[in-house]
Parts: sequence; structure tokens; C-alpha cells
Amino acid sequence: MCTLLSCAQPVLLSTEKQLYPGTYSRHFQQVFTAMQNQAALAYIPVLSAGVSTERRFMLKALSMHTVTLALPVPPGTFAFTLQQAGYSAYHQQQMGVAYGRKLGNKLSIGMQVDYFSKAIRQYGRADAVTFELGCLLHITPQLHAGLHAFNPVAGKLGNEPMPVIYTAGLGYEVSDAFLISAAVIQQDDATPATSIMCEYRIIPQLSLQLGLSPDPQFSSAAASFTLGSMRIFLSATHHPQLGFTPTTSIIWHLKKKAA
Repeated sequence: MCTLLSCAQPVLLSTEKQLYPGTYSRHFQQVFTAMQNQAALAYIPVLSAGVSTERRFMLKALSMHTVTLALPVPPGTFAFTLQQAGYSAYHQQQMGVAYGRKLGNKLSIGMQVDYFSKAIRQYGRADAVTFELGCLLHITPQLHAGLHAFNPVAGKLGNEPMPVIYTAGLGYEVSDAFLISAAVIQQDDATPATSIMCEYRIIPQLSLQLGLSPDPQFSSAAASFTLGSMRIFLSATHHPQLGFTPTTSIIWHLKKKAA
């Protein structure tokens, strides 16, 4: 069962599944939103790092682990990402190097080069290199839009086609404490998936996130807690047949020096 479920999953695209409301904003960005759209790296001004672990459908064999680092190098920001998933008989890995920067006050762009590998016991190993790119447009101080493309050249991992995914989104910052956003995800020839998300900062130390979608893999609920330079995300999604997928993420950022 674990092998069948693993092979049915897209190649290490947890960042496309775990949508963050802050991706389409200016003031709600963090290192994991930049994994969804590399143009968001332009709004991470200090050294930041994140680790995340996901146990898909509560099965250890389907666990996924992510490490990412954002390094500002004016006029932009570099990012380095490593994802691993699977178990002893089926193992996947993704490594990515990204760069994002502003083009004026209203536009930012970003790109990432990805290296994928997959190993299946008794079947061997396959490797592939592809890329993804994105842009963010700040229409007004409150209204933001973004586009992102993953694997637009339709690369393959061995003999297996990797998914081609296009994402478009809008975000509206109602206030400094509340953001609402929406995204449309098109993967290959499948029916487009939609998601409506929001983030509410109850107090500086506590915020809540919610995502609603007809597709259960894009519906999620999360809470984040800020302790000094550290932010902890606890989130979960639910599939009606396969059950819960909990995720824990920890983000650390270097404090800005006082002016």
C-alpha cells in the first residue's frame, strides 16, 4: 500500500499542495512562501531558515522533510532548498537553488533550478534537472497578484513525465493583521484546482491560517506561534478516504539591527 501511494504522488511537490496565504502579499512573506513563488524572495530582507516535516496520511513511509535557507545578497536574495521523501524501498530527493529580486517598487521576479532523483529498490535510479520561475505584481499597496510555472519544458524523470504546473493567485491585505488570497492551480491536463486562503494575526505572537478548496489536498488549517526570532507552524490537511496529513514547520530569521 505504501509503495502504491508513493508512486501515485507528484514528484516532491509538497510546496504546491501546502499553499500559504502570504505568497500573494508584501508583508506576510516567509521562507516557505518563497518556495511556492521564488519572486517572494525579494521580500525576505534578513538571513532566514526553515525546516518542515510532513507525515502524509499518518504513514511513516510517506513522510517528507524539507530544509530551506534564504540568504540576502543585495539587490536580491538567494535560497537553497532540500527535500527528501520515501523510505528504504522508495526514495525521492529534490535540491533547488533560487534567486529573487525586485524590479522597481511594484514587481519582483524569481527563478529556481531543481535537481530531482528517485530510487526504487530493484528498479534502479533516475535523475533529472528542471526549473521553475515566478513573478509578483503589487497592483496597489493592498492588492497583489502572482504567476508561477513549474517544469514548463515538460522534463522527465527517467521515463516518467514530471508534472507541468502553472499557478496564478491574488491576495488582498485587508489590514496589517488580515490577508485573504486565492489561487488557481493547473497541473497537466487535469481540471484546474482552486483554493481560497486567509491569514489572521490575532496578536503578534499568534496567527491562524485557513485554506478551503473543493480538492481536499488544498484545504488546510494552521496556527503559527512566534517566539522571538522563531516561528512555529502546526498545520493539517484531511483526505476523506486516506485521512489526516499533519505538518510541523519551524522558521528562524535573523533579527534586524536597530537603526
